[in-house]
Amino acid sequence: MRGPGAPASLLFKLIVPATAVFIVTIMSLIAVVFSDQRAPLAKFLNEYGTKLLVVEFVAVMGLSFLAMTVDRIRTLRELRNSPKENAKREVGE
Repeated sequence: MRGPGAPASLLFKLIVPATAVFIVTIMSLIAVVFSDQRAPLAKFLNEYGTKLLVVEFVAVMGLSFLAMTVDRIRTLRELRNSPKENAKREVGE
């Protein structure tokens, strides 16, 4: 079983940048409200902002659930294998 000092899996590490992109998009959409509506970024976000937020949200949630599922499967596999290894050690002694 993974201890408290064990490194995080790749999926957990991918959640951080995905969430950062999501937050930057939200902040950009808020900034667009107060900016010049003719600016290229404002036009892009006005047109595609909602779709972009939905895709980013789905990506963050998908990565989160996938990371938790993979971690749970690994933990259960390690717990299942752990008693067998302990029994083998006791028999061998």
